[in-house]
Amino acid sequence: MRARDFISKVEDSETRKQGQAYIDGTLAMYAVSKKLTEQALELAHKGDLTHIQKTWVLTQCAKILAKTDREKALETLEEAATEARRIEVSDPSLPQALIAVANALKVVDAPRVWDATFDAVKAANSAEGFTGEDGGMVFKFQSKEQSSVRTNSVPEFDLEGIFRDLGEQDYDRAVELARGFQAEGPRAVATIAIARAILEPKKAVKK
Repeated sequence: MRARDFISKVEDSETRKQGQAYIDGTLAMYAVSKKLTEQALELAHKGDLTHIQKTWVLTQCAKILAKTDREKALETLEEAATEARRIEVSDPSLPQALIAVANALKVVDAPRVWDATFDAVKAANSAEGFTGEDGGMVFKFQSKEQSSVRTNSVPEFDLEGIFRDLGEQDYDRAVELARGFQAEGPRAVATIAIARAILEPKKAVKK
């Protein structure tokens, strides 16, 4: 956390702004990975994070809190959903953020997963460039002397996991939901995930 104090003293405003975003994003991912929920939530509320970064941090904290404080987990997840909806409708980050919310609901409030995934499908149909896979967060920092670009893979943004789980719960309903995608790419990703949910367990039993 001392890095946040250090960067706040940088005189050049652009370097300071980029550095703050880079450090806060990195710290937030670290806090989540170590299950430091208080620190992660503080960064989500006060840090220089994008809407999708805040959504991801809040969803991950909700999953951690679900084990000890379900009420707090639900509050955090509602906050995550609100943050996700601040993203522009045409931005592919919106369906990614809503998928992260749906993934967290699997842990916090499972009956709501279907409706949450339906919201993500609707958002995907308005977001040009959404593929449903290879989700991640990019952290950039550039100054006159140096630059750094780092991409962290975020499977919670992808369709594969959520549709695989839904396919195991109710095959027909999951297929109908996958058909809601207007673009061929995400529809194919969702359909393949459902197929794997049905076929791979049978394959394992046969072996």
